[in-house]
Amino acid sequence: MTALDLARRHIGRLSEHLRGVRYQLIGIQASIPPTRQETSPEDLESDPDAPTEIRSILANAVQDSLDPLIRDLETAAGYEPRAGEE
Repeated sequence: MTALDLARRHIGRLSEHLRGVRYQLIGIQASIPPTRQETSPEDLESDPDAPTEIRSILANAVQDSLDPLIRDLETAAGYEPRAGEE
């Protein structure tokens, strides 16, 4: 097994671990019930309360950071060099 094969295998395991972290964060977000501020149109313009802010932070972290990272790592783990490369 080459160094590249080992690296890809390790990257694959890390992406699996991060996918588990992703599901944990989504579970935490789902465990915080939406507050009136999130469900009431007249409350949408006020400063967010703590539950709304935490739910928003978790959603943004997963969507903006973790999902792209996992996707990129999975691409790297599955990368196959062109013939003659390596």
